Amino acid sequence: MVQVMTANHLQDRRRRGFTLVELPVVRKRNRAAFTLVELLVVIAIIGILVALLLPAIQAAREAARRSQCQANIHNVALAVLNFESAQKTLPAGMTFDAKQGGSIQTLTKYGPNWIISVLPYMEEQAVRDAFDPKVFQKFQVAVNDPGTNNVNVTARGTTIPVLLCPSDPFNKVPYKGHGGNWGRTDYAANAGRAFIYGAVQAAENPNPPPTYMSGPDAPGNNAGWTDACQRGVMGPNESVKLKGIADGTSKTFMVGEIRAGMTEGDGRGVWALGHAGPSLLAMYGSGGDDQGPNQPDYRADDVVSDVCSTGSGLCQTSPPPNGLTQPENMNCSGGGTFDQQTMRSKHPGGVQAAFCDGSVQFISDDVESSGCPGTCCTAWDYMITSADQGKLGNYNGAPSGRGAAAPCN
Repeated sequence: MVQVMTANHLQDRRRRGFTLVELPVVRKRNRAAFTLVELLVVIAIIGILVALLLPAIQAAREAARRSQCQANIHNVALAVLNFESAQKTLPAGMTFDAKQGGSIQTLTKYGPNWIISVLPYMEEQAVRDAFDPKVFQKFQVAVNDPGTNNVNVTARGTTIPVLLCPSDPFNKVPYKGHGGNWGRTDYAANAGRAFIYGAVQAAENPNPPPTYMSGPDAPGNNAGWTDACQRGVMGPNESVKLKGIADGTSKTFMVGEIRAGMTEGDGRGVWALGHAGPSLLAMYGSGGDDQGPNQPDYRADDVVSDVCSTGSGLCQTSPPPNGLTQPENMNCSGGGTFDQQTMRSKHPGGVQAAFCDGSVQFISDDVESSGCPGTCCTAWDYMITSADQGKLGNYNGAPSGRGAAAPCN
C-alpha cells in the first residue's frame, strides 16, 4: 500500500529523489487545477451544448404559446356561439349611428362592437357593466368619447387576457388614438372579402361599388355585404344567422388572429373599437393587396397607424420607407383610415383561425390563394365567404369554363 507522505518526508525525498512507487503520489498532489487548455475545451463544449439546446427550448416555448393562443381563440369563438344561442344571430361586427353621415372609414362616433357584445359570455360581465349604459341606448354616448371623467375611457382600457396571444410582443402597448386608452386584442371577426369603405348613407344604386360595404343604411354602397361571394359573418351594423351560413359552419371563418399595433399610434388589434384593423378582418381575399395570412405586401393593411408606408398602387414589394414594419411583417398603407385587414400572427408558418362551429385550425401561410391581387375564388376565399356554397363559376372577370352556373368562381 502506498502511504501519503507528510510535508517533511516530501521535502526530504525531493533532496534525495523519489522511487517509482512514490512518484505517482507526488504528481497527484502537485496537480491542483485544470490547465488553460482544458478549461477552454470545457467552455467550448458547454457553448456547443447551449447552442444545440437553445433552439429546442425556444421551439418548446413557442409551442406552449401557440397552444395557449389556440385555447384563447377557441374560448372567444365559444363566447360568440353562446351569444348566437341567446340572441339567434351573431353579433354585428361594428355598430354606429348612420345619422352622423360621412364615410365609414372616417367615423367620429363608434358604438359597441362584437367583442363588447360578447363580454358577458366570456365571463367579463363586469367589464361590460363598466361602460356608460348610454353606450347601449341608441348611440347616446360613443365608445370612443374622450374625457378624464368618462367611464368608457377606463372600461375600454381593460386588459382581457383571453383576447391576447402570448406570442405577440406588442399586445401590452395601449392604443392612444380615437380618444385614448384602448386595450389590445389579437383576434378579429370575419367581415368578408370587401373593403369597409364609403358613405354610411347611400340611396339605392343600380351600379353600386362592387367591393365596398358600409351597412344596411347605405344600400347603394353595401354590395360587398349583400354579395354572397364576398359576405363574411360579422359586418357593419349587421351580421348573419348560423342558418344563413350556406357553406357550413365548419368551413367558414368566424374569428382569426391579428397582430396588435406596433406603437401607441398603431390602431391594429384594439378590442373595443369596431373596424377593419382594430377588431375586424376585411378585404383579405382575392382582388386586393392584403390577401392571405401574413401578407408581405408593403402597403397591405389599410389602417390608422403612425408606422405605415405611403405611396400608391397594389402589390408593392419594395421595402417600406420607414423600415419599421418590414422586419415584423406588419406592413400597412397610408395610416389615416381603417378599411382593410388580413390575418397575422407571430407563429412560424401560419395563423390560428376559429370557424363558425367553434373549431380552431392552424392555417398555413401557403394556403391556396390567387396571389396579389388575383381573382376569386380559391380555398382561402371560400373560407372567408359564408354563402358561396363552395362552387366554381364565372365571377369578377375570372376565367370561364369552370362551372358557369355556379355563383362564384
